[in-house]
Amino acid sequence: MHTYSTDNDLRPKVYGVLALLAYGLTVLVGMATDALSTVLPFGAGVVISWGLAFAVVWKIHDNWFWKTGIARALGFTRVPDLNGRWEGYIVTSYEGHISDEALHPDDDPSEDGQKLKAWLDIDQTWRKINIHFETKQTPSDSNGATMLTEEGKWPSLSYQYENAGSPLVEGLDMHFGTASLEYRNEGGRETLEGLYYTGPGRDNNGLMYFQRVE
Repeated sequence: MHTYSTDNDLRPKVYGVLALLAYGLTVLVGMATDALSTVLPFGAGVVISWGLAFAVVWKIHDNWFWKTGIARALGFTRVPDLNGRWEGYIVTSYEGHISDEALHPDDDPSEDGQKLKAWLDIDQTWRKINIHFETKQTPSDSNGATMLTEEGKWPSLSYQYENAGSPLVEGLDMHFGTASLEYRNEGGRETLEGLYYTGPGRDNNGLMYFQRVE
């Protein structure tokens, strides 16, 4: 996983809140151990460092709390939770041969571009993300990403990726590319839709569409 950037200024504020919570936790632990010392003498004087307390509250927020409705109501985060599996297709400008196994059932040879079955598996925390893209031909993984939440009606995800290529597909060598997707949640139906572009080594582009299935 790698870090991702956003266009809002919430993160510095959240760090400050987490620091205060960590301090409060150290105080509470100290008070609790003092109160219990009359019953459990061996517990007297037990303290935890601020660093340990911060690590605990940070871990809870980074992995879980940021996704909750409470965190969003408090303004701790605006980025969408994209964790899970997404299923859909791409329409590529590539004009070479693509196996029937890789083509989407709705592919129409009379239309521009070839439609391929595709999947996204996204792992995300408050600070980090990995976008794993896969077709029946080849996989790719993100190496940088940005989420925009301040402009437009819906959030957007842009990421750069590295595709390992495949020795089984002619011309499909290792290459880099960029994808830009808009996230929508309408009536409980979550989708990612947008465009992708590959680098000069492959020079393809196309449409991407995915719906969350897990």
